[in-house]
Amino acid sequence: MKKTTLTKFLIAPVAFGVMVGTAAAKDVEQGWFVQGNIGQATGHESSASLVNEVADVGDLQSMRILSDKRRSWNIGGGYKFDQNLSVALNITDLGVIELDSHGDHDAIAGIKALSGTATGLTAMYSHPLTEEISAHVRGGLAHLSARSNRTDAGHGTSDGSNSGLTFGVGASYAITSNLDALVDWDRFQFDREVDVISAGVRYTFGEVMTQKAKPAPAPAPVVKPVVEKQPEPAPVVKPAPVAPLKPMAVTVYFGNNSSSLNNETLTVLNNAKSQLVNDRVDTVNVSGFASSTGNAAYNQMLSEKRAKKVAAYIKQNWSVDADKVVVTASGEKYANEAPTGAKARKVTVTVKFN
Repeated sequence: MKKTTLTKFLIAPVAFGVMVGTAAAKDVEQGWFVQGNIGQATGHESSASLVNEVADVGDLQSMRILSDKRRSWNIGGGYKFDQNLSVALNITDLGVIELDSHGDHDAIAGIKALSGTATGLTAMYSHPLTEEISAHVRGGLAHLSARSNRTDAGHGTSDGSNSGLTFGVGASYAITSNLDALVDWDRFQFDREVDVISAGVRYTFGEVMTQKAKPAPAPAPVVKPVVEKQPEPAPVVKPAPVAPLKPMAVTVYFGNNSSSLNNETLTVLNNAKSQLVNDRVDTVNVSGFASSTGNAAYNQMLSEKRAKKVAAYIKQNWSVDADKVVVTASGEKYANEAPTGAKARKVTVTVKFN
């Protein structure tokens, strides 16, 4: 056999297996099986090479093929290990070729027909395409037994044999869980090549084992969220009630027809400052007065001038907001209430607290 043919035989099953990969079918069949096919055989040979193979003759005259009756059949059996791998032993009838032979050589004189039977041992790989349809590829060794039938003028029959490789591809359809319909193409590689296309059935005796579905994973445990205990809010401390403060009042006096702040006046104002609660001061009322001596309009202006002088000092030295200091002037309005005129020339400062 040619080296290229052997290479094709070795590469074809491997390439097919890589192409289809490995898949999981619904059912996994295992057990012994039998099968039978019928079909058509086609030879790639000349009539002369056929005779030479059977009769071992080197000097051949021209021969003519009268009828190529290449009906073929196949019977066999084997064992299926699982859904993918099986082995089989098959006997294949390669058909009959009718010849018209003539010549002087005794070995070929009167040959009327050639027939051959191939016995093959093969391994097969199957790949499920659907739940019912599978594709397969196989390869192995085959032994050819050939026979030539002669006329009465010849020498009866003559037998020959040869060994070689066989390989093929096909498909199957699951009619039931045990019965499959087959379509196959096979090549027998001897000194000549023979192709067989056939169809048939296969019956598997083994039990059908259904793959058990993997159990669903257990649900993940429910983790209850950890609720952190919130700290209790701090108790609201109500501020202690603030004791009300009584208004503070001071009076400073001025000389006749004067609005100047003398030392005695400054001492009184500074002493009052030391008694203040500054953050609770609400208003500081500064009121100016004058005696009834002189013109009333002048006295009004003089009382206002005295009040503004005291207010300016308070704003500058008492640390009190300026907008809390309120200035008023009454002139000689209350002069008659004073025991003497000197007591009427004054400014009163009244501080109210909140």
